[in-house]
Amino acid sequence: MFGEISKLMIEKTASEDKRTHLGMIQDVINRMASNSFLFKGWSITIIAAISAFAAKDSNKALMIIPIVSTLLFWAIDGYYLMLERAFRKLYEKVAGKSVTDIDFVMKPALEDITFNKWFSTLKRPVLILFYGVVLVMLIILILVLDNITLGGTTHHGA
Repeated sequence: MFGEISKLMIEKTASEDKRTHLGMIQDVINRMASNSFLFKGWSITIIAAISAFAAKDSNKALMIIPIVSTLLFWAIDGYYLMLERAFRKLYEKVAGKSVTDIDFVMKPALEDITFNKWFSTLKRPVLILFYGVVLVMLIILILVLDNITLGGTTHHGA
């Protein structure tokens, strides 16, 4: 009788351990997704502020700052997306484990965190769409500023 109760308690504890481990991994995944959202918000704020300042003074040289900022935010956002995907794979691996094999490892596989994985993540449609549109808008703003500084402003004739 005590052997059955002990076995039942061990299975219950192991099952709770698995849920706890999966919860810990899910928390990391949620933080990665939150970081990605924050990067997009900060990038738009910084880029808009510097672009407005450059446009106000018709200073094309200042436009290099938002372009570089966009590329840096794209790189960092891609890094966090790569990590999020690596932790999703870890989650799937742990979810497939037996409850007795739970070891609380929180390190994704090294092959999921490489330069090539990061670079391929940069080409994900969500990142290309977001940061690509920002870069196109910045280039258009540079062309408009170039037109203004060359005296090519629109003529208001009667």
